Amino acid sequence: MYKVVLLAVAIVVFAGGGSYALTRYRIAQDVEKGKGLAQERAAERNRQQSAVTRQKTMTDLLTTLEDSLQVRPLDSMLLISSANISYDLGQFDKAVTYYKRFLDNIEPSNTAIRIDYAYALYQTGKQDEGKSVLSDVIRREPRNQVALLNLAVMYAQERNFDEALIWFKRCRDANPASDMGKRASLAITQLETNT
Repeated sequence: MYKVVLLAVAIVVFAGGGSYALTRYRIAQDVEKGKGLAQERAAERNRQQSAVTRQKTMTDLLTTLEDSLQVRPLDSMLLISSANISYDLGQFDKAVTYYKRFLDNIEPSNTAIRIDYAYALYQTGKQDEGKSVLSDVIRREPRNQVALLNLAVMYAQERNFDEALIWFKRCRDANPASDMGKRASLAITQLETNT
């Protein structure tokens, strides 16, 4: 009887230990599965925190630049920096103000600034004015792919895909091997397959 009880206890202990080992194994597997998900979540949190930190840094820098502009309102570097940071922050009204001040007072023929100015205008709800500024750039520089691509994008945003296609093709044809030409080719492919 004593041997039977010991055997029964041994079976319970072994079975219990076995189920404990099995439970530990399952938990370990769940931990491994969860580790990847936890790492993904941590990376996403870091990206979000980095974006918030970047935005705060840019906002603080813009405030400093704007303070400096109070003292030197026509400093070209301060104006362009303020305009570009405002643009990057999505503060297009401010960007328009700074780009316009630069173009009116410092370098009216600066094509790159004029293109950014046009897109900022477009984003403030002045779509026709923005497209007109780009059209002027294109009249002077018919192969300016940045202007051509921006005008195409504006038409695409308005869902005027026929007009967008015309400008994407002009952009691509100006230099198919350039980055802008390749982007235009990709947009053409997407428009032609989706419309």
